[in-house]
Amino acid sequence: MQRLLYEGFVGQWKDVNKGTTQGIVSGPHLFTIFLNDLEICLNGKDILFKYADDTSIVSPVWKEQDNSVAIVRTFMEWSEKNCMSSNSKKCKELVIRKKSGTNVCTPVFGIPQTCQLSVLGLILQDNGRFDCHVHVKLIKANKCLFILRSLRKEGYSQAELDHLFSSIALPSITYGLPVYGASEVELTTMQCFLDRCYKRKYTSKSFSIKHLLEEQDRKVFRKVSGIDRHPLRGLLPKKKASTYNLRNRTSQYLKVNTDRFKNSYINRLIFKYNLAM
Repeated sequence: MQRLLYEGFVGQWKDVNKGTTQGIVSGPHLFTIFLNDLEICLNGKDILFKYADDTSIVSPVWKEQDNSVAIVRTFMEWSEKNCMSSNSKKCKELVIRKKSGTNVCTPVFGIPQTCQLSVLGLILQDNGRFDCHVHVKLIKANKCLFILRSLRKEGYSQAELDHLFSSIALPSITYGLPVYGASEVELTTMQCFLDRCYKRKYTSKSFSIKHLLEEQDRKVFRKVSGIDRHPLRGLLPKKKASTYNLRNRTSQYLKVNTDRFKNSYINRLIFKYNLAM
């Protein structure tokens, strides 16, 4: 039995199956209604992120304090209270630590730990690398090349192959690119794939992974900066009028010791594109 309550409106009770019917147009909206009051904060910041029925919790672990058990308990209590019991066996725990980290984290509520986790199609790893994500995307892209190779044998023109390559193969390469773009190794792997595609005439256009990365970065920046209440808006660099080495600059340059950190998305906006809100 379910009913809808919204701003004083009380709907009638209806007999429904568990959850929502898969594939219906109203499914995402119903999930939003079900999970709308599910919020978990730590030190005034949201640490629970929802996308339809896919919920992720980010719990920082300090040397003197570990709130992960209390945070997960809050989530479990909410799910029990709302008659949506969470199956811990279907959940996964990913512990991301420094390369030199030796701390052993005990599984929380029996949730199995894993070395990699897929979140909205992006594979995160406990070592901070993205080689698994790149490997999966290359497998998918190579399957697309088989389709293009078959169509070329059937007499498709190069212009048609170019269009198909940009439509089905290239999106696999660029998915999550602003995230794994900080890793030079992964970018080199993707560039080798694009060079091979150009050499073997799967496309007549030569693509640069660095150029594609810049396009994606600027696109994300425009989208986030154009929405006042966007969750990522607070992460974007702000314009600051400052004097540095007798030159006026629109953004404050940070002291960065490693190229990998300098190549992260937020720092790319500052150091490479000079973008700020």
